[in-house]
Amino acid sequence: MTTIQQGQTGLTRPTDLNARVFEKNEVVLFDLFRESLRAGSAMVEGRTFINCRLDGPAVMAAVAGCEFDSTDFGYASGDIRTMVIRSAAPGRMIGALPFKDCKFIGCMFFAVGFTGPETFLHQILALETRA
Repeated sequence: MTTIQQGQTGLTRPTDLNARVFEKNEVVLFDLFRESLRAGSAMVEGRTFINCRLDGPAVMAAVAGCEFDSTDFGYASGDIRTMVIRSAAPGRMIGALPFKDCKFIGCMFFAVGFTGPETFLHQILALETRA
């Protein structure tokens, strides 16, 4: 899991939110989740995002098997802890958008908080932040 600063230019809106691979797209996470629900799945699963911008506002729950490579997790006002959200009921969170077995390569998140297993949250907390 790494973080980078990158300029996201030339992005387009995806025409099919049920696609398995998204490349150079600007994706609104709630729209993606809503299309997964319409397709009969209660989570976003088995998707690959390459050089995409993933927009909130949202809380992403990395349930299992998510991979992040050269990913910018977003602006944290210099404190990465502002992006990590823990539920008072471990393992459960109403309103979080669940992702499973997804890959994020060269992506950038905007206005997104993160939750998931403690090992994932510790990886987020270990990232360097930018002011």
